[in-house]
Amino acid sequence: MKPPKGSVAIENRDNRIRLRWSFNGERYCLSLGLNYTQINLKAAQQVANQIELDILSGNFDLSLNKYKPAKISFANKSKLSKNPNLLEVWDVWVNSLKLTSRTKNRHYMQIRGLIRKANPKLKDPKWFTKIDTLSPEIWNSRLSYLSSCLDWCIDKGYAAENPYKGLKRRKSATKAAKPFTKQEINSIILAFRTDQFCPQSSSYKHSYYADYVEFLFLTGCRPAEAIGLQRKHIDLERNEIVICSVLARGDNGETSSNKRVRKETKTGNIRYLTMTERLRQIMESRCADLQPDCLVFRSPKGLAINDNNFTRRQWKPVLEGLGIEYRKPYTTRHTMASIAIEQGIPLTGVAYLLGHKDTTMVMRTYGHMINRPSLPEIDI
Repeated sequence: MKPPKGSVAIENRDNRIRLRWSFNGERYCLSLGLNYTQINLKAAQQVANQIELDILSGNFDLSLNKYKPAKISFANKSKLSKNPNLLEVWDVWVNSLKLTSRTKNRHYMQIRGLIRKANPKLKDPKWFTKIDTLSPEIWNSRLSYLSSCLDWCIDKGYAAENPYKGLKRRKSATKAAKPFTKQEINSIILAFRTDQFCPQSSSYKHSYYADYVEFLFLTGCRPAEAIGLQRKHIDLERNEIVICSVLARGDNGETSSNKRVRKETKTGNIRYLTMTERLRQIMESRCADLQPDCLVFRSPKGLAINDNNFTRRQWKPVLEGLGIEYRKPYTTRHTMASIAIEQGIPLTGVAYLLGHKDTTMVMRTYGHMINRPSLPEIDI
């Protein structure tokens, strides 16, 4: 597996974080002015991801000003009260992360609302244990953010210990991913290509999305990755597809084309997918007359695909018509991963194809498929 082009290395230079990479034959080095700690490494990884994405998309800032951390105006002890509460510290920590407005307005602001309502002391986690309006998954996620904030407090000297690390995570009902069978895959793709369940009067033909559906099955890409795929991400000479960004929903979950935002992939990884023969046929056909920045998959009006409309108008009618148990389009991703595991692709390889940094998520989701023993033969 070849290393990603323009990859950025994160180094420890005298206990300070430094980034190093090469671009167009030139070597670059950038010091972030941060101590080499676990919390600061997360911030450094965000900068590294942005540099890699800009190199790949042709937006690299040669001056490096775009990647230099701005001065934190109030992330120091003099701006905090002598005994700050959690809300005060939370605001300073969030600002120190230099998040985009889009990112800050989601989980961080939602957690801030919980903190503001409870107004807890810095070292008292009891308020959080009393919250019963969140699902176990979301509660556990919020706990991770709070724990990271307290780790930062320890690093800055605001606290001596992290009381949130002692909280027990809540158990959630694990729903096993149910991939589509090969017969179901073939039936779905055929129904899309033949407009089998599309009303003749409809202006939204299923067949228009047939390549998009087959692409999801063949690659296991997230829908937002497929929706955001551009012609310049298809390298026919190298026979590979570069998955480096997505067209994500708007800040408030909007799916319309004009509200979508181009950003890095969910995990910040860039991956290179070698095309199968069938996938190459689809890409050659679709890319023939496209300019580099054009979307490979578009709506009938030439805009980015609205995944909500696609699911309601195309996906659901096809599955209902075929009598196939409903599963979200995202299940195409689980399907590809399951087939890859069945064919003996190593877990590290499956994780790479899915865009995960390691095999943790693969083991958690598909562990029941790995080295599963058969029942013994018992003479009765």
